Amino acid sequence: MFRSTGTVVYDPHRGSMKARTQWWCIANVDREITRYYRWWVQKQYNHFQIEDWKIHPPAWDAHISVIRGERPPADKMHLWKKYQGQKFEFEYYPVSDFYAVAPRKGESPGLFFLIDVECPQLIEIRKEFGFKSDWKLHITFGRTYE
Repeated sequence: MFRSTGTVVYDPHRGSMKARTQWWCIANVDREITRYYRWWVQKQYNHFQIEDWKIHPPAWDAHISVIRGERPPADKMHLWKKYQGQKFEFEYYPVSDFYAVAPRKGESPGLFFLIDVECPQLIEIRKEFGFKSDWKLHITFGRTYE
């Protein structure tokens, strides 16, 4: 596994995106991680001569999603932005362990490319709010559009 650091950000600006823009907490990470993985996967797929196939950066560039549009319960609202700007360390797996997933219902067709991440501090943020915390954290390093 590799180690890196990131910074917690609440309610990040989503550019031109209009849907699902509230109640997000992400961890910004080094964008060179995502640039490398996009380059690597693009190189692999071009090896198979797939025409017009391109991996695009994610909407927020390099990040780990911690809270994904989930409004905190009223009794936990005071915790919102508690960790704003806090730095943390995380581990991620090497390139052989990336994977692609299909979009969720209502999202544009294509694939999302992910790298698994381990970071107990980010899971603790979810637990403090009482949100489900038994899922894997990941960095989305790119996506395709059909």
